[in-house]
Amino acid sequence: MSLKVKASELRQQREKLVNEARELVERIEKENRSMSKDEQTRHKELIDQTYQLAERASTIERQIAVDTNGPEPSTRKSDPLPHEDAGNVGTKHRYSLLRAARQLSSKGAEPFTGLEAEVSQELVKRTGKTPVGFMMPYNTSGVRAFESHKRALDTTAAAGAIPTVLDKDWIELLRNQMVVKQAGARDILDLQGKFAIPRQSASATAYWVAESGSPTGSNQTLDQVVFSPKTIGAFTDVSRRFFELTNLDSGEEFVREDLTAILARGVDLAALNGSGSSNQPLGILQNTAITTGRTVALGANGAAPTFQSLVNLATIISRGNAAGLGEMSYIGNADVTGTLATTAKIGSTFPVFLLEDGKVNGRAYYETLQLPNNLTKGSGTKLSPIIAGVFNQIIMAYWSGVDILVDPYTGSSSGTVRIVALQDMDIQVRHNEAFAVIVDLASNQNP
Repeated sequence: MSLKVKASELRQQREKLVNEARELVERIEKENRSMSKDEQTRHKELIDQTYQLAERASTIERQIAVDTNGPEPSTRKSDPLPHEDAGNVGTKHRYSLLRAARQLSSKGAEPFTGLEAEVSQELVKRTGKTPVGFMMPYNTSGVRAFESHKRALDTTAAAGAIPTVLDKDWIELLRNQMVVKQAGARDILDLQGKFAIPRQSASATAYWVAESGSPTGSNQTLDQVVFSPKTIGAFTDVSRRFFELTNLDSGEEFVREDLTAILARGVDLAALNGSGSSNQPLGILQNTAITTGRTVALGANGAAPTFQSLVNLATIISRGNAAGLGEMSYIGNADVTGTLATTAKIGSTFPVFLLEDGKVNGRAYYETLQLPNNLTKGSGTKLSPIIAGVFNQIIMAYWSGVDILVDPYTGSSSGTVRIVALQDMDIQVRHNEAFAVIVDLASNQNP
């Protein structure tokens, strides 16, 4: 069997796995439920296998390119990527935000061409959205992934797949940094227009009746969780000397990570404590459907946490029939972490603390500085919240790709180029019953 035939077979096998993974996700969402453990395992297996097959096929295709040398580098357009050009051996051809920025910051002296321009054009065609600058993809295959991987260009990809390569998936890197993602929040990608998920808000009622009697009629009640795009943006300023002296690899990593760090904090904060106004999503701590009736109060002026209070949070979630939706976990800030780690649950000589081995009440615990430590209650100040929940009930919806604007004018007097990233997204909670909060935890940590 020739290498070319083998590569084609691997691509076909990968496409079948991609379709199976997509069908699994679509079926679960159609049934409006979470994946079972077996389904989660199967989905992960499918994703892992697609990466392995793509890597094997890419290796074969790179070898074919080296063996044949192919056409002259100047005439090449879409060889399998990353690849090594015969005329420039060792230089990987991959998607580069910094390369696009260099082209667009030249004020017309250098045309916007190459892989980055082709991908932007494809995204504009798919979404019908005209960007302020150029469109950058946040996902490079037809299947969602929650880990960063190097991905090879699939020249035989199914219709609609974007043929590109990123060393780290840009928005996926952003989402992986967020604590709510670590706790289980889920994504919906490539939306167009407003989007709604049907939700059953009440069920039919069963009745006991006498012989020949008829039960009282009752129906299920449905409503919708509606998503509408809200724009989050961030920018970073890149100096003229940075462009001139920094090699593409290190500069690319620096600029991309700077932007993703800024956006990550914004999205994470919105999920936890977004105001729900001024174009912000509504976060858990500002959601009155959660904070009203689903709060465990520690004291009139705030108080230290107890094991009972932490268990009470889990009890509230169980009473709402939400415990079966997925794994429950706790989220607190640094003050909460220190307090839980030094507050005994039982014992004094050899105590067992509220936070042991990264777990609270037997559940995973996550720390983030996005939660405030300056709440007040009565005469109490410097109070902190702790959130308990089934975090897979947080849905993060993303529209199209990332709009990148390269602005060479704002800092033109100093030669600075501003790179602005804009992303349309929304955050909604499927079931408010999946969350409970404490908002008056008094820390024992030093100010």
